[in-house]
Amino acid sequence: MKIIEILNRGSLLTYHDGAHERCFGYLMHFPEHGTYDASAGKVDVSPDEADTHNKLLDRALIEGLDDNCQVGQHGSFYLGKRDGRTVVQTFVGALVSDDVTARGNSITFRRKGKVFRGRARMHEGILNFRRVA
Repeated sequence: MKIIEILNRGSLLTYHDGAHERCFGYLMHFPEHGTYDASAGKVDVSPDEADTHNKLLDRALIEGLDDNCQVGQHGSFYLGKRDGRTVVQTFVGALVSDDVTARGNSITFRRKGKVFRGRARMHEGILNFRRVA
């Protein structure tokens, strides 16, 4: 197992990947098995550190959507249900938008005056979207 030096403990966790500093993706903790990152595998991170990291990652992704996403740029969030309505949310469930229109497998959502569109795939909760206005 490759040992990864974890940087910025207590904040948004990062690590060195060659000459570059990279941010971990969402961290999942499994009792009795440990904490895992989808790309890095098992990482030496406590459940509390993983929770803090995931909350900060949510915030960074949503702020990036609000402050930096230009028309034509794209990203990924997830589809969910709240009170019987389709919503767009982060991997761990932070609400991105509840202003969602679904027509077939085409999903449009709005946030802070911006419009995003993507395609839902059968049996996949992920929504790959592009900013359209």
